[in-house]
Amino acid sequence: MHVRLAILLCLIIALTGCGRSLSVDTASEWLPTPTIAPFFQDRPTATPFVPPPTRTPLPTRPPVTPAAETGNEPANDIRSLQVLPVYRDALSTGWSITNSALLGSLTLTQTNVVALGQYAIAVTPSESTGILFFTVTPDSGIELRRDQVAALRLRLSGGDTPIANDGMTISVVGSNRVPYWDPNDNSVSLEGRLTNSSEPLFPETRLYFLGLNRAIAPGEWAEIYVWLDDLIYEPEYTYVTGFYLKTSSDLVTKYYVDQVEWLIRDQP
Repeated sequence: MHVRLAILLCLIIALTGCGRSLSVDTASEWLPTPTIAPFFQDRPTATPFVPPPTRTPLPTRPPVTPAAETGNEPANDIRSLQVLPVYRDALSTGWSITNSALLGSLTLTQTNVVALGQYAIAVTPSESTGILFFTVTPDSGIELRRDQVAALRLRLSGGDTPIANDGMTISVVGSNRVPYWDPNDNSVSLEGRLTNSSEPLFPETRLYFLGLNRAIAPGEWAEIYVWLDDLIYEPEYTYVTGFYLKTSSDLVTKYYVDQVEWLIRDQP
């Protein structure tokens, strides 16, 4: 009898211990699973500020570069520079755009989006990088010496769409041999750069480096200044023979150019 009671008590104690073990295991299943996922969730994208449309030109920078070492007038005071037009309702004599490439469409007499006058240039880039190329023609008689050219000035708009300040580049090209554009001209070189390199010989400068600190808003015209002395990695050359605007349709679907001109220093 005593033996049976002892065995029964042992069984009760054993079962009680198992029950406690099971209750502990069951409770652990309800503990929250550690995670750091909230720290890696995508944050909402901020809506960019788009200025209201305006027809007033947005200058890329003040039209004055640092003062010269001598004299009281700034080195490139806009008032002291002569203006040589390239496009005002039409291409000036001695200029061509036939060297433009990879464009879906190009017209010189667009009337819907105009900065001044009656017409503007309308350009639609292709899916590849399109180039609107202005060049001096061989029979032009134009001689733009690099040491006398202060800046290229033009007005730029995206019409109904904005143009990001990193969506386009502008490049000024030249020659040491002739004062006009020759596609076979290899008279200019850059130290450390092969002449037949795939990299551009002349610097292709984005709009933000030209002082445009935001996108050109829809309906807005920006007045772009390309001060040649401010360009970096520019090779030495004697004559300015042309310039181009470069972009692709995935960056700029369509753009407009107007009032294109050179700013020239007086000859000493």
